[in-house]
Parts: sequence; structure tokens; C-alpha cells
Amino acid sequence: MASYDLTTIMNELQALQRREARQPNNRAVKRYLLNKGVPKAIAQSNSMNELCYWTEKELDEVFDNLVVARDVSLDQLVSFTIRHTQGNGEHATDFVKPSFEEIQESVDKMGALCVNRSGKFCTNPAGGFVALSHVWSQGLGADDDNRGLHRDLLYQVFDKIEPLGIKWVWTDSLAIPGGKRALNFLEEETKSTLINAMAKIYREARMVLIFDALCLRLNSTDPVQVAIMLSLGNWLTRMWTYQEIKLANMAVVLTKKGPVSFSAICRHLKDKAVAEFPLEWKGDARGKYPSIAKTFLRLQRNDEVGISLSDVAIGCGYREAWDKLDYARAIFPTLNIEWKPHYSITQAMRKLYSIQRRHASRLVLFHGPLRASYPGWAPAVFNGLKDCKIIEPGSWKLRGLQRAWLTTKVKFICERGADRFYLALESDHAAQCQSVAVISEQTVRHASESIELFEKAVREGNGYLLTDERLDVQEDRRFSIVGLLVEKFTLTDDQEAWVCLTVAVGQTEKHYKAERSDWLLLHENPTSRDSMNGKGMSELSYKLLHTARPSPSGDLSEYPLHRAAQEDDEEWCRALLAVVDCNATDPRGWTPLQVAAASDSRKAAEILIEAGAEKDAFDCAGSSALILAVDNIHADMVLLLCEAGANVNACCRDEGFGSALVVAVRRNDLELVSLLLAFGADATGVDAAGWGPLHAAVIGEDKDERIVDALLEAGADPNVPSHGLLPLSLAAQQGSASSVVRLLRNETNPQKKALPNLDLGHGHPPLYHAIKLGSLANVNALLEGDAQTNDEYRDGWTPMMIAAKEGDHEIGKALSSRGASLDKSGADGLAPLHVAAMSGSRVFYKWLIAAGANPGVRDNRGRTARELVDGFEV
Repeated sequence: MASYDLTTIMNELQALQRREARQPNNRAVKRYLLNKGVPKAIAQSNSMNELCYWTEKELDEVFDNLVVARDVSLDQLVSFTIRHTQGNGEHATDFVKPSFEEIQESVDKMGALCVNRSGKFCTNPAGGFVALSHVWSQGLGADDDNRGLHRDLLYQVFDKIEPLGIKWVWTDSLAIPGGKRALNFLEEETKSTLINAMAKIYREARMVLIFDALCLRLNSTDPVQVAIMLSLGNWLTRMWTYQEIKLANMAVVLTKKGPVSFSAICRHLKDKAVAEFPLEWKGDARGKYPSIAKTFLRLQRNDEVGISLSDVAIGCGYREAWDKLDYARAIFPTLNIEWKPHYSITQAMRKLYSIQRRHASRLVLFHGPLRASYPGWAPAVFNGLKDCKIIEPGSWKLRGLQRAWLTTKVKFICERGADRFYLALESDHAAQCQSVAVISEQTVRHASESIELFEKAVREGNGYLLTDERLDVQEDRRFSIVGLLVEKFTLTDDQEAWVCLTVAVGQTEKHYKAERSDWLLLHENPTSRDSMNGKGMSELSYKLLHTARPSPSGDLSEYPLHRAAQEDDEEWCRALLAVVDCNATDPRGWTPLQVAAASDSRKAAEILIEAGAEKDAFDCAGSSALILAVDNIHADMVLLLCEAGANVNACCRDEGFGSALVVAVRRNDLELVSLLLAFGADATGVDAAGWGPLHAAVIGEDKDERIVDALLEAGADPNVPSHGLLPLSLAAQQGSASSVVRLLRNETNPQKKALPNLDLGHGHPPLYHAIKLGSLANVNALLEGDAQTNDEYRDGWTPMMIAAKEGDHEIGKALSSRGASLDKSGADGLAPLHVAAMSGSRVFYKWLIAAGANPGVRDNRGRTARELVDGFEV
């Protein structure tokens, strides 16, 4: 048995109890840092987090080792600057730059194009290489005119690193084509490919060398002091440096006094934090070291845990980027996701969320940034973080995110401040409770429509506050709670809502009413005006996808025949039929036969049918016994009802769930579809509610595409619209290339092929939806089916103009290969070049020029694309 020194343990416990708890010193720390020249944003963040419990005297010990001139703004410091000596000029020979052939070799090998002191380049040098991690604006950034890196800067770099035995260096400012204003289209494509190689390069580098202007002036190798300088410098505030350190096998920080291992910094900080708070350091411990230790430990590479989207979100919450696209682009190598050159921020974030759905669902309470275009419940970007709680994941459904929330109805808004609501919350008492909800600065400045939308929802009785924890007053609570202000979706009685905005919510009285209930947070952003987003798309998706979904059975004690049917009690059913009407309804409008159908009680169903039960009666929600059996996927019950003569084509026009066939298709069950077709279900048109089975067959995830074939074989007409939409348009819009091909070919009935250019007089043709979705596969399928590429739609836009707006040059190439004009003008005389410039589609613009578009084409007001958008850079 192990022995323990109880005296030592007791002494340590007593010392821990005697230790005086530190108090937050954030105001004094912020003032101190500002006086030292630390930028306001960095001072604010550090004073609230990493240095919150430090004293001015303790910080003096660090700053005493910083060698800088007095009254210098620390964010203006640079790591390297060209030394203007005789022979150092701005001639081409003064710059080091790889040839395009050398860059192409690195692309072909997906390798690291490295440089040595003499300016010679080599891909994957035999002795290995180190990668540089730096802030471009601090001296080593790519030349704006794409000339490379000044030779004097290269000499300075090697002066610092050659003592470490380093011969070859990889730096993005040389290996990746830079100077975005000077890149041609081919270089843009190459740049995209090399960005996708960055993760491999940083992982395979012998080490990553960190250059930060503050650390290079720190005359100390003390790990804590180096950590503080990194926290106060620009290196820790940039998007790209996050992925560089997160992927590094080994990282080294260079200081004025010498190199310091990043792992040593993390290890030292952790030891300090554990010594200070052995059990609490990972939580909200009030000490010098826990917060700064956690910041650096989150940055350290950990292959056992890996990197998730929620890790990235927290790690990048306070980071900045010179090019706004990097708020998304810099994340892709970190998560090993392929970057494509046409991505906008909106498209890129949607891609990230769709790939990491589970982790995305944990970021709903990420407060500070605006809400994304899609999904509308997620942050549009990660920078601008104010408050956050990483929550337990929800379930990503086809129409929204399903999760339980503490739900409080907002009775009214007592007062609206410049950046806050004073909310009157529903209460268990007669008087309402009040709470303050603080709106982020980004939302106030850029999303006033979201704020107004919630105000309107409250006035109409549809405004709710959703949180993950209660708002009751708690003495030990130091931070606000993040909540969602949502507008309830009223087309359904279920709990569904659009997220309007996030807020930091203050505490309130204990008697406020908050019950945990499931909500579906709809994917669409309610303020979006995009034809494939916004409230209109939410409503359309609901109509296309919802089914009967039987309500809970409830208390059937007052309806004994219903209860007997539910329990499939044959003897009880026969006895009750002697005294009870077999078609009597409960409060839901259900007959006993409908109860039996929903419960798969086949014996009871046979008895009820024998007694004369109405087989096609509809309940209050528009469901018949057959529809309920189909919706619950009770195949044997469906067969029983069909053989008994139930009308397979009956449906309730008012409620509009659709026929049994439409419901079977929505349930994605080929067996039920085939069974109903065998009993005469009509696949040729639309049902009484206006829905066509083909429409239901081509939308949704993981659909059994054999259902499309079965419907086409049964005579379904792909050119019959439902609610103004063709099946082909829905397939193109939902991204199902296989369904698009099936409809266009219709091999079972070639006389009824889908027509890709059918004009319904409203809406848009399938090609429009495929381009908007960004689905190259769907675009190619439609072009193979002879979709017209130069048609001008009712709004005056051509397919190439739409592609230019979306920015996907691969789709532009596909359209061009099928004869689409690069210069054809549409509405207001705008040509694709104008649209690309207006939309900021820089790569698409370059592709158009490279493909032969006329840069001199003018709109109706005589303007070229460059003249139309002042300041547009290519």
C-alpha cells in the first residue's frame, strides 16, 4: 500500500486556504497597457482575459525588458525593414522571386518551395526546411506589385536564423503568388492550389519560426515574458498565424536575447497555473496564470484531440485580417478542407458549416458577429467575438437545427437603447420580469433590419428569448448569458423559428418563466433577399417537406373505442361497436380507424372496416387513415387499407399535406411508393392539394433516386408544375445531379423528358437555380440536356451574368464551352464584366479577361466595368 505524508498534504491545503484571492484588475491593466502604446483592441482583450489579475508592478517587470523608444505605438513596430544603403534600390535585381516554372513544380509536387540565403529556390530540399510565421505588415509581406521579396530582407532573416543551423526557408510571401492587384488568372488559380498545400507544408516543416516585432525587441527568454509579448503583439491577432501555429510540429519564438520553444512556453504556463490553482485552473480561476495558460495551450498542436470548428472559432474570435476574405480562407488549411478561388466569405463559411455540422451546431451562442446568410443561426465570421458559450451540439435537420432551449416569451419591449433592449419577459406571477439584452456593435452598425424584425415579431406576439441556462440572479456569476432573440415561424404549430440576433442577457427575477423545449432553428436568414434564402424559402421548404405527422395520442379514457383500437384489443373493439359509433371522432378529428392506422393495429382495423368505418375520413389536420399509415411507414396496414378499398388518391385540399403517394415519397420509402402505385395511385400530375410526387422525390438529403424512376415509369410528367415550380427546377436547386439527369433522360418514357428551357411565365428556369446553388454537376447536366446559355430571363439577366455574380469561374467555363457569350449585355446594359466588378468577383473578372471578354464594353450609361465600380481592383 502506498504511503502518504498527511502532514505535507494538510500544510498545502492550509496554505491554499490562506492564499489571498486576486481581484479583477482589468481597468487598471487596460489603462497601463494603453499608456505603454498597446493598441486599444489588444489592451481591452488582454485586460479582460490573459492579464485580468495582473498588477502594474508585475507588468513593469516584463516591460523593463522591452527595448523600444519611448512614446512609440507598439502596433506600428516592424520586424524587418529595408536598409537603404548604397546598392539597395528598387530595381528588379534587388528582389528575390521564384520563376513561374519553379512555382508550378511545387504545385505539381504539392511541396514546399523554399529559398536559401543566396536566393536560390528548391522544392522539398533534401535537408529539410523551416517555415516562417509572421505578420505581413511587419516587413516580410509580399510586394504589392508582385516583384517578390527584397534581397536585403532575405539577408536579415538569415542573419537571425543561420545560428540555428537553418539553410532553407519556406515563406508564403515567396512560395505563393502575392500582390493581389498584379496577379493574372493563372496565378490566381495557382495561388488557390498552394493554399490547399499549406497544411501539409506546416506539418512537415522541421520547425515553424515565429517573428513578432515585440518579441524581437524583448531582451529576455523567460517563457512567461515571451507569452505576454506575444499576447500584446500583432502576431496573435492575425487569422493566418492561427493555422500556422496550430499545425506546427515544433515552433520557436525568436527574441532579442535568443530563441524560445513554444512548447516550453505552454509547459511553463501550465505548471504556473497548476501551482496556483491545482484543481480549478481549467475553469474560471482568479489567478495570474490560468487564463494566459489556457490561451496558449489552445494554440498548441494536439494530434490526439485534433482540430474542430469550435476550436477554430474560439481561437480566431479576436483575430483580424487585412483581406476580409481571409476571415474564412485562413480556416480551410487548418481543417484540411479544399479552398476554391471563387469562394466569397458567405460561400466559404457555408461550406465550413456544411462539412462540420456537429461542431457548427455548438456555435449558435457565438455573440458579436452578424448572423450568417446560411445557416442563419450561425455566426457570419468568427472575428468580433464578444461573449460565447460552446454548447452541446444539436441535430442538423434538412430545414433547420433541432435542439432544446430554455424558452421565454418576450411580452413586450419596455425600452430600446442604442445598443440594447429592455425586455419584459413572461413570468409565473402576474407582473412580468425584466431583463436587459445587449446587442453587439457589429449588429447595431450593420444589421438594423434584424433588430427591427425582432421588434415587429414581439409586437405580433411571436418574439421569444432562447437561452441554454437560466437568468436567475446568482451572486457568483461574473459574465452575461448569451441568448437568441427569435421570431416564431407561424405556418406550423411546432416550435420553429428564425434567429434574428444574439444578445448578452442580464439577470432577472427567479419567477420568470423558462421551460426547456425543442426548437427547430430554421437554416434561412430571415433578412436575406436572395431568391434561394430568406423567409420565402423557409415557407416553400416547409410546404414541400412537411407531412401529416400524427399528434400525440393524449388521454383516450373518454373515447373507449379509440383506446381499444390503439391497443389492438379485438374483443374490446367488438364489444364497444355494439354501443359506440364506429366513426365517432376525438378532439383531433380522429376516428377509431385512424387511431388503428397510426398505431399499426391491424386486427382492430379489420374489425372497424367490417363494421362500416369510413376509410377516407379526414381529421382536423387533413390526414386520412391511409395517410397516417403511410406516414408512420406501416406497410402491412397500408396494404390492408388499400385492399379494403381506401381511396389512394384522396387528400384534403384545405390542409394540403398531399396524397398518400406524396407522403410516401416524402418518407423516402420505395416499398410504400411501389405499393400505392400498384393500387392505382396517380403519379401523372398533382393531387388535390397541388403537390406532385415528382417534386417530393427530387428534394431532400439521401433520397432513394429509384423513386424518381418508379414515378416516371408510372407516367409522372416532369413538365407539370406544382405551386409554380417544375421538378427539374427543384432538383437543380437542391443539388441532386442524379435526379436532374434522370428527369432529363426519362429512359422509361422518352416522350416525356423534362424540358430544361420550359417557360412558365414566372420564376426562373432550372439553369438559373443550378448556377445560384453553385452546383457545377447540375449545370453540366442541364447543359448536356440542351439548356440555353444565352437566354435573357425576365429580370434581364443572362446565365453568364448570374455566374459572374456568384463568382464561380468553373461554371463560367462550362457555360462558355456551350456557347455562352462573354460580352452579351442584359439589364441596364450590364455585361458579365460589369456584374463581376459590382459583386467583387475578382477571380471571375480575371477569367473573363483571360477568356477574351472585351474590357471596353459599356453599360447603358457608357461606363466600363472598372469605371462602374470605383476602386475595383483586379
